[in-house]
Amino acid sequence: MEVIVSTAIFVIVILSMTGIFKMVVDAQRQAIASQNVEESLRYFLEVISKEIRMAQKNGGQCPHISHSSIFGLASNELGDILYLRNYHDDCISYSLVNDNGVNRFSVSKSSLTGMAFTTWLSPRRVNISELHFTVHEKADGQAYVTINLSANYVGKEAGRSKMRVQTSISSRHYRP
Repeated sequence: MEVIVSTAIFVIVILSMTGIFKMVVDAQRQAIASQNVEESLRYFLEVISKEIRMAQKNGGQCPHISHSSIFGLASNELGDILYLRNYHDDCISYSLVNDNGVNRFSVSKSSLTGMAFTTWLSPRRVNISELHFTVHEKADGQAYVTINLSANYVGKEAGRSKMRVQTSISSRHYRP
């Protein structure tokens, strides 16, 4: 009888520890997924912030921006596209591109010398479900862009790692 009772207690303790271990592993996976999404968004916002702050008036060089504006907007089925002319006189566009079922941040640059390239700003494991830009240009030449986006990790933790971010970034271009 003592052996049966001690075996039952041992089994209960082992099952409890297994449940606790599984909860710890799940929490760690969720934390890693959230951290990956956060790092991806932070990198994207850091890159685009620098470009927005240093953007210049178009002056007719970039086709998607009006002559007297700093920024241009368009949209596609995935979200908005932001166009600007950076401090190197390159025409830049930020948008979402679908890469095998995952929406990723993409930046395209084309220079006056004719060189053009597109690169990813987010990893394949982070899906950007929403990207919206709102451009505010004042009569005095000051402009700022508000960015709204939603992202989540691709995989089991997709629902738990969902993040929504909104920020506004002002241009340093003050000349009318």
